[in-house]
Amino acid sequence: MDPRADLTEAIGRARSGSGQRIRDLLQSSPRRAHVLLRASIRRGLLSTGRSVEEQHLTMSMMMSRNSIRSALAMLGSEGLVERRQRVGTSVVATIAELPLLELLPVGGWTRAQEDPDRPSVALELTPLDRGVVLADEHIRSRLRSDAEHVLMREDLVSRGGEPLGVLVGYYPLDPDLLQDDEDEAHRDARLDAMRQVALTQVEATVEAVNCDERTAKVLGVAVGAAILVRETVVHAPDGHIGMLSYGHYRGDRVALWAKHDDVPAMLHGDRQPR
Repeated sequence: MDPRADLTEAIGRARSGSGQRIRDLLQSSPRRAHVLLRASIRRGLLSTGRSVEEQHLTMSMMMSRNSIRSALAMLGSEGLVERRQRVGTSVVATIAELPLLELLPVGGWTRAQEDPDRPSVALELTPLDRGVVLADEHIRSRLRSDAEHVLMREDLVSRGGEPLGVLVGYYPLDPDLLQDDEDEAHRDARLDAMRQVALTQVEATVEAVNCDERTAKVLGVAVGAAILVRETVVHAPDGHIGMLSYGHYRGDRVALWAKHDDVPAMLHGDRQPR
């Protein structure tokens, strides 16, 4: 039998007063209900201020009421919805979709070619720390440099005053600039120049980690809360590596997205490409 016809019949019976058939078709999964509702908030289908009714979600998502209630409770604990007795549930916060394989659109910068489905999110930067630091083995390896020092810049990333993450960038340093008082201006100018050209390659790795005490205080989250750490290596147009960065983003307020127009096919077993 056609599942769509079966579903239509079930909904028709429920609306006419017989709910047994639709109860048989309801999914029971708080996990699936939570991820779909969270995605709806992230994509703006459930916008800030919109009321959310359990009965409507049960019917539209074909999820059991217990699944919907559990999902809304999880969203409430994440600060995305607010549940008030005798008033109902409403969306009170949003999730920022930040590009995984691009520089962040901060300080008035936006993409030269916008994606209509995911427009640039206006972000603000607040300096936390910056200066010349020693480069350990990992930094030298990622920057492909033998230099003992790098420029370090640490900023708080916010949207509309709400902290979203902490961004730490390491930049190759010209030895002649070690004693130069214009290091900060030079670094900012180089980063601005990097934003104005198409990058040849960006490598990104994302991990979920527990938030440390200092970062938790800056981001306004609990110690041990889940945060997303994105390591990014940026290759400049001339081939050299221009930046190694680490973004520490709130897991409850940030999603990272990527888009690729030419994804290679997968191979099974010992098959070789033709």
